[in-house]
Amino acid sequence: MFIRILIFYLGGTFVIGIICPSNSPDLKNSGVAKSPFVIAIKQAGIPVLPSIINACLLTSAWSAASSDLYTSSRALYGLALTRQAPQIFARTTKRGLPYVSLILCTAFGGLAYMALQSTAYTVFNYLANLTAAAGLLTWWGINFTYIRFSKGLKAQGIDRRTLPYWSYANKGQFASYYAITLISIILFFSSYSVFLKGNWDAPTFVTNYLPVFLFPVLWIGWKFFKKTHFVRPHEMDFFSGIEQIEAEEVDDPPPKNMLQKIGQAIF
Repeated sequence: MFIRILIFYLGGTFVIGIICPSNSPDLKNSGVAKSPFVIAIKQAGIPVLPSIINACLLTSAWSAASSDLYTSSRALYGLALTRQAPQIFARTTKRGLPYVSLILCTAFGGLAYMALQSTAYTVFNYLANLTAAAGLLTWWGINFTYIRFSKGLKAQGIDRRTLPYWSYANKGQFASYYAITLISIILFFSSYSVFLKGNWDAPTFVTNYLPVFLFPVLWIGWKFFKKTHFVRPHEMDFFSGIEQIEAEEVDDPPPKNMLQKIGQAIF
């Protein structure tokens, strides 16, 4: 994940900034069927390549949809197993396929037909805003969990250096607090323009801020109705089942050349 973000996200953004003019009118009016790469290729006068790029983007979108459908259905199935979701979602076929969870998650794909009522570009923005907010909240939760995890280690006298991975950047949870602060700022100002006079837009408000409001409601609501409590740092269990986890782990193969040695040293 770390390498992929560096190469494809940051690297891709850097390349787009070089090859696509910032004043290109197609950036605003091209819709979802084109990309800055396609715009740059068209301006370079390569006639066939834009269609090839669009085909690659469709293939990538299909792959991402398949992966997200798998993870979402399994996550819902896992919640049902721990009785944090209705038990109907724990039903499986004889081969272990959680078909009820899969059907529900697949049903959300029907939202794509919203494009029949509005422009595809508008619908794409709605869904992109909704998923972006949900993704940021996921990372917010991951960082919050790590902060709690680190406090538990400290309370029980467990040296973080004994873990398979640890980082100087997160010593004292600095990186996690930084990420939580930055994510909170991004979520708050994601569509602040709707609060300005004359700019109110209900669909934009809902798609940007619904996950922000829904996340604490579900979290606090669960604790209220189930009467659960926060596990104190000295009560956290770091050892149950650790033998099975370690037995299933596979060590990375030793580097075969200098390039692999450098890669392991960095990452």
